[in-house]
Formats: sequence, structure tokens, C-alpha cells
Amino acid sequence: MGLLNKNIFLIGMPGSGKSTVGRQLAEKFQMPFVDLDYEIMSNAGMSIKEIFAAYDEDHFRQLEREALRAVIQKSAGAVIATGGGTPCFFDNMELIRKNGISIFIDVPVTELISRINAAERDKRPKFSNNTDLAVTLNQLVRQRVPFYKKAHHRWDGNEQTIDELELIIKQLATQP
Repeated sequence: MGLLNKNIFLIGMPGSGKSTVGRQLAEKFQMPFVDLDYEIMSNAGMSIKEIFAAYDEDHFRQLEREALRAVIQKSAGAVIATGGGTPCFFDNMELIRKNGISIFIDVPVTELISRINAAERDKRPKFSNNTDLAVTLNQLVRQRVPFYKKAHHRWDGNEQTIDELELIIKQLATQP
């Protein structure tokens, strides 16, 4: 058991740093780290890109929902990096809020563009065949931020440090 007995869910846009920040927080809090995308790939036996190609986004979102529920059932004190769209479908955001501390990692679109380079683009179905990444990211931000804003806390991934986030999470963990 780690330092906290609550799950910490990281939500935000693709490229916002959920997995990177998640690994750092897991180390700081001595908690297991779970990458929801990895769980989905492991359960399906194929990459996310392959799931999208073989089926469709609706099928992927069902797999994502099942993986989220399974992770919640088996975790009571893990740092969980969700996929960018996870909070935006079904009752996922409600599940996230009820089962831990949710942190919206907020990063400007200009930074997301610089992080999602050619190699990263190919792994992400929403961006792989995209000619204008900025337009697509801005559309996704408009669609997703209303869900992200339901998180317990918004953390500025460009301006605030991981140590500041650690303190915020400790404060949130003491609240009922």
C-alpha cells in the first residue's frame, strides 16, 4: 500500500503528460502506476491503432470503459493515467470522481503540438492521418475540456511543478 489509500486519476488531452506525471507521482507516493491505454491493449491483444482499424471508435470506447471499471475494482491506491477521451464517454467521469482524486493536467495546444511529433502521431488514431494537427487538437479541446473541468483539481502542466502537484494531492486526500 502506498502513502495514499485513494486512487489518483490523471485526465487531460493526448500529449499532456498523464503517463509521465503518473509515473513520477507513483514513485513519490510509493503507489502502483496504471496506464489505462496499456490495460486496454493488454486485454485486447492489439494496439489502440489496431483496435480502431479492426473495429471502430465505439468498440474502443467500450473496451476502455471495461478496462476503467476493472482497474477501479482492483485498485485502491494507484496512480491511473487515463486516455484523453476516457472522461468524455458513458459515465466514466462520474466513476473517476467517485473512486479517487481526479486531476486535470492542463497544457496549452501549442505545447501539445510540439509534444505530439511524427512518431507519436502514428500511434494515436485521432492524429495519424491528420494533415492539420492544430485544427484537430483545438476541436478536441472544445469537446473535451467541459468533461475535464469536472475533475477535483486543474493542474497547469506547463507552469506548476510536480512537487506542487504532490502537495495539492495530499491536501485533496485529507478531504472527506
